[in-house]
Amino acid sequence: MSSVYSNFEYLFDPVVVINLKQELVYFNNQASIFFKFPPRLLKQKRNLIQLCDSADLDIEQWLSKALLSFDVLISPEIKIHLPHDPNTEYFIIMKLIPVQTEGGASFAIVFHDKTVETNLHLKYREQLEELKKTHHQILQADKLTTLGELTANISHEINNPLTIAAGHSEIIKDYLKHPNVQTKIPQLQNANQTVLDSLERVNQIILNMKDFLHQSEDQKEYCDLSKLIDTAIEWILPTAKKANINIVRDFKEHSVALVNRIKVEQVIINLIKNSIDAITEANITDGEIKITLSKSDTDQQTCIDITDNGPGMPDSIKKNLFKPFQSTKDAGHGTGLGLSICAKIVESHKGRIELVNSDKGCHFRIKLPLIEVYSYTRNDRSLSGSKKQKRILVLDNEVQILNVLNVFIADENFVFIGSSDPTDALSFLKKANIDLILTDFHMPEMNGSEFSYKAREHGYMGPILYMTSSKGIDQYNKDKKDLDINGLIVKPFTREDVMKTIHSALKAKENQ
Repeated sequence: MSSVYSNFEYLFDPVVVINLKQELVYFNNQASIFFKFPPRLLKQKRNLIQLCDSADLDIEQWLSKALLSFDVLISPEIKIHLPHDPNTEYFIIMKLIPVQTEGGASFAIVFHDKTVETNLHLKYREQLEELKKTHHQILQADKLTTLGELTANISHEINNPLTIAAGHSEIIKDYLKHPNVQTKIPQLQNANQTVLDSLERVNQIILNMKDFLHQSEDQKEYCDLSKLIDTAIEWILPTAKKANINIVRDFKEHSVALVNRIKVEQVIINLIKNSIDAITEANITDGEIKITLSKSDTDQQTCIDITDNGPGMPDSIKKNLFKPFQSTKDAGHGTGLGLSICAKIVESHKGRIELVNSDKGCHFRIKLPLIEVYSYTRNDRSLSGSKKQKRILVLDNEVQILNVLNVFIADENFVFIGSSDPTDALSFLKKANIDLILTDFHMPEMNGSEFSYKAREHGYMGPILYMTSSKGIDQYNKDKKDLDINGLIVKPFTREDVMKTIHSALKAKENQ
């Protein structure tokens, strides 16, 4: 035995050595154990193909290429079958190492057996998928429970516009019988519009129910939080009215969030419903629930505060409040899953939900990251350091425009970072590397010229593109020279218009 080969006896991995003809000339003791052949039978094997077989890799062809290069070569992880156990899959990585001995050149093949850890990983993935499936089932069950409790009041809410529609239909019928129907046309038009409005109200309630029950909920979109909260309030309002509880809105800020709308609505509905239940059980006659929407500049968060004048939270359950099966309700009146589900939903948006200390009642606060930060950090590509992924900041106060452009730009393999607030966008520019800015020109707080001036003043030297109607072309031509604006997209635009302008601006920047 060559002294070089003898060193392989000290390895814990199986090792075989082949010559240039791919014939087995040596194997260590671990190889005999791994392949489950005694040394006598192992010596009878003429080549590696007789020891293992793989559908993932043509081992013979791989060896042929490796022998020609005479260099260290590592295979990908592959599945192999061994002669003694053809029904069992083994996961291995092969490392081929050139060895020079007195007898000539040969190659050592080290087998790194990853079967145990790969099977554990696969088992973990199966369990994780099962947990996800279970979580979705619990989430859906919680929604069905909430919907069931609200059904009676929702039916009442539907009956109201149906009654109005039916009444005005009778009015129309009577007017049509009038001998001089022409004189009743204004009244007919008003009655007809009332019927249409009432039916639209019914249709909206039904659409909300369909959205709420829809299980395909993984997609996030840019949403106006004030409108999202209003929709949640509409859902729960009949229940609040029945309990004689007043719901007060206090929206201090216009805030857009990148969220799954249905899931966040569910969180707000659950929190309001908990407040209604607590106030009702305490027999408080002047019940009030206040919902506040604001921004926190210190930690770059949007805050949704839900407070009530109920009896408050017992100290005994505050510590474990967001853990499963913690409930303040009597047995049989609550699963204790509501708040834990709410916490998981908010955490999936990189936010958090907390119980704020208060002198009276309960005060829950939902914190969600500002959209600029969340758009940036949720995309792993933006943190990878890869220069191939261009980061594009899109500023528009209309959420519909943000959602459309998100589809356009993300499909082109760019990192899309949305913003609806020029002040927040400028603050974000100081902290992140942005390759291109696409900004709307007409915005209520700050127009495109003002924003671009401040962006340049803050040191941003990348391309800036304007989005505007044809009325803004003259201002673009002025700013093109004064503020180094690099392109214009005229509304209404197409995907081709947007992407052509972006690619052109980025290419021009690279060629400078």
